[in-house]
Amino acid sequence: MNIALALIQAAVLWSLQQALSAASWPATSPGLLTALFLVFLWVPPVILVLWKRQRQGVLWKASGGLAIFLALAGYFAFRDFPVPFKPSDLAYIDTARFIAPLLLSWLLFLSLLQARLEGGLWRPTYPVLFRSVWGALCTLAEALIFTGLFWILLFLWAALFDILGNPFFKNLFSDSRFAYPATTVAFAVATQIIGASERLIVGVLEQILDLLKWLLPLAAIIVTAFTLALIPKLPVLIGSGEKILNSAILLALVAVTVLLINAAFRDGATEPGYRPWLKQALRIVPALLTVVAATALYSLSVRTLELGLTPARYWGLIAAAVACLFSAGYAYAALRSGPWLASIAQINTVLAGVLLLTLAASLTPLGDSLRWSVSNQLQRAIDATVAESRDGALSFLRFEAGRQGQLALESLAANDSALGRNAKAMLTQNSRKKSEPADPNATPERFDTWRRSLRTLPDNASIPIKLDTALRAEFMRSATTLDPGGNAGAPIIMFNDFNADGLADALLIVGTRRGEPQIVRDYRVFIAESDGWRLASKGSFSRSN
Repeated sequence: MNIALALIQAAVLWSLQQALSAASWPATSPGLLTALFLVFLWVPPVILVLWKRQRQGVLWKASGGLAIFLALAGYFAFRDFPVPFKPSDLAYIDTARFIAPLLLSWLLFLSLLQARLEGGLWRPTYPVLFRSVWGALCTLAEALIFTGLFWILLFLWAALFDILGNPFFKNLFSDSRFAYPATTVAFAVATQIIGASERLIVGVLEQILDLLKWLLPLAAIIVTAFTLALIPKLPVLIGSGEKILNSAILLALVAVTVLLINAAFRDGATEPGYRPWLKQALRIVPALLTVVAATALYSLSVRTLELGLTPARYWGLIAAAVACLFSAGYAYAALRSGPWLASIAQINTVLAGVLLLTLAASLTPLGDSLRWSVSNQLQRAIDATVAESRDGALSFLRFEAGRQGQLALESLAANDSALGRNAKAMLTQNSRKKSEPADPNATPERFDTWRRSLRTLPDNASIPIKLDTALRAEFMRSATTLDPGGNAGAPIIMFNDFNADGLADALLIVGTRRGEPQIVRDYRVFIAESDGWRLASKGSFSRSN
């Protein structure tokens, strides 16, 4: 039966890929296409990993609920994409903001569902929850490793026959009609083998945790040393209102330490094997982690207030808030009398549910990180009192916010205001590279005087209107170089077809002779194009006389 499910999954995914390649239905409906992809990509692995619980109706009800949620989340997240839907339409911002929380929430859902199936309760005992979470992750990891090794053997098989001049197996294994069912069936077989060998999972888990728990003392030393060095600096750093430290590193320290604490605590019924004095010393670590997590949250908050919200900062703030909750909860557990860190069991159970709900909400329009970021940056552009803040917000909408940012920027550009004109100018930019700032010494009157002194070679050559516009724009950026005064000779512009495209280009020679001997001058090269003139290069050159 599980093999049949794997074959159905392969058939549907292959059909969706073909529709995407042919730009046929359902690729003509991006929301529907994404919904189907998500359902058939993520729901079957849940059933396969938990196949030994197939007789329990909760498995099928939960899988159905997951399918409905994924279908709705995928539809609303991608329904506004261009038709027909193409993979190239997926910018990094559109995929990362969706796939990362989807993967994390899926892993949590799988783990908690396994706990429900094994314990028979929606609030299982912590030992059952602990074994289920780690067991589900180990099963999934082993199945993926098995599938990966399966394909390595197939590639080796194909390569061996290919060097003998027989490409049959190479062509067969690279054909999607073979690749899809081969992958899903290999994964299904792996989960069945692993599910029948529960002792294997327990043995692997015991070894992993036994190794990890002995890294906790080292992590404790690092946390203690760092926090003691950090605390004296906090008043000055907070008072300055500046970014304190790299919050990603701080959060990584919290996450690794929390993982190691759980490896030592396990299900709460197994002694970690530490000496009594070490167990007592380790009680101080969660309190120190609270300082680290709070510092990361403050640092991210300062950056967000200063530069606005982005998906990265959105998730950074959530990660920092969760880190604070875990650290504070573990500190409470450590300071309580009784068995070592006993309250961690309740804390982990509650926060696992909170984290699952948070991640799931981020996949809906209500908690979409990009939607919140676009709204924040749009308001920041409207309220900006300095050009730097306004340009930073507009730049985010143009280059980092995908389709939502583009639409927001277009709505601003539709208004005939200073902000609308800036938004319109931002829409014309093709990269985030900042244009050179205006020369403070440039004025229209100075350009007109300089322009009248400009010589042409040949003498009877005329300067096209669009080239004159390009010269004016460059003068406003580099007036000091183009019109240095003093003993500078008259600027000269020469016409020649430099790129052999049949159109005469322009070489502008300007500036004061300098150097020893005085043979160095400045130049600008303008290339003629169908829609105007483009500044192609600039710099200095040497000439004799």
